[in-house]
Amino acid sequence: MIGIIAAMDVEVQAIEKLCQIQSTKKIGLFDFVYGTCGGVDVVLCKSGVGKVGAAMVTTALCLTHDLEALINIGTAGGLKEEQDVLDIVISEDVVQADFDTTSLDGPEGLGLRYRADRDLIQKAVEAAQENEIRYHVGTIASQDLFMAKEEDFQKLIKNFPDSICSEMEAGALAQVADAFQIPFVIIRSLSDVAVHHDNPMEFSTYVQHASKQSSRLVESFLKKL
Repeated sequence: MIGIIAAMDVEVQAIEKLCQIQSTKKIGLFDFVYGTCGGVDVVLCKSGVGKVGAAMVTTALCLTHDLEALINIGTAGGLKEEQDVLDIVISEDVVQADFDTTSLDGPEGLGLRYRADRDLIQKAVEAAQENEIRYHVGTIASQDLFMAKEEDFQKLIKNFPDSICSEMEAGALAQVADAFQIPFVIIRSLSDVAVHHDNPMEFSTYVQHASKQSSRLVESFLKKL
């Protein structure tokens, strides 16, 4: 069984439309939806926005299911000039960009990094190519912050210049998956790009389209598992 986690209703609903739903179950505050997608058994759940919710739902999934892999889908904010809204971002690794113990540990205390599974990365790339969707593979920066200020962008790029997008859940999912030794990959569609001047309008305009884009790629991706 493949675990699929998304943060928002719009992101969950986009993947639900591509699944054959069989049953639902509540564990704690979280609704778990069971079915098939791309011919693969899946369990889908909404984490809510932020790393604490993502950590809780990922832990619940890992403790109560025999998972072959974890996938985090949905939307993210791009960080590179060459990116466009609706491009797909695939994690090479994930960094918790707001983790900072440098006052105690020195430079090594900045950020926590977790590598995505290489085979899952390759399958996601192949799915993007087959669907003729522009994609980027690299570091996903995760922090409990929706970047709306120039200083937020500058701080992130200064600390983690290899980051290609920013979002608010993947760092928690990656850390929990690593602890339970479950392969993971993050697949996000860009709903906005920080270096675009109309960035605030982009998110509200494109979040639904970006959710559909990432779910479409995930359906193709699941067929390869």
